[in-house]
Amino acid sequence: MTKSYWPILPILVVLTAGLLFAGQSYPAPQTSAPPQGSAMGSHPDASSPEAHLQMLSQMLNLTPAQKVKLKPILEDQAEQMKAVRNDTSLSQEQQKAKMKAVHESFHDQINAVLTPEQQAKLKQMKQESMEKHKGMKEDHQ
Repeated sequence: MTKSYWPILPILVVLTAGLLFAGQSYPAPQTSAPPQGSAMGSHPDASSPEAHLQMLSQMLNLTPAQKVKLKPILEDQAEQMKAVRNDTSLSQEQQKAKMKAVHESFHDQINAVLTPEQQAKLKQMKQESMEKHKGMKEDHQ
């Protein structure tokens, strides 16, 4: 059952990143939605900490104890990302760099909660997402 979610994760990661960075360039109203065919189009708050936890839970088969430990980490990450997005004193490049740094700092905290097998699975999922994102970027140039 969890195998069927593998193709969705890279799409969610790429779309979440795209939405985060799109908000930087185009201060559009919050009512704008991704294209209907996208995975996030059917789940508007897929970038929320709760949705992120749900996705990780399904993909990594998290235990209830792991969910309890990860929830405040993901909530803190979302708050810090929101603060960076709302910081109008930063250039787009500065925001991008700061968001990457925030993401990387939370990556270590998340890994500390996961088993070695889950860490390996998460690393693989991120690698696949990066490869897909790179391919999508090349297609648009």
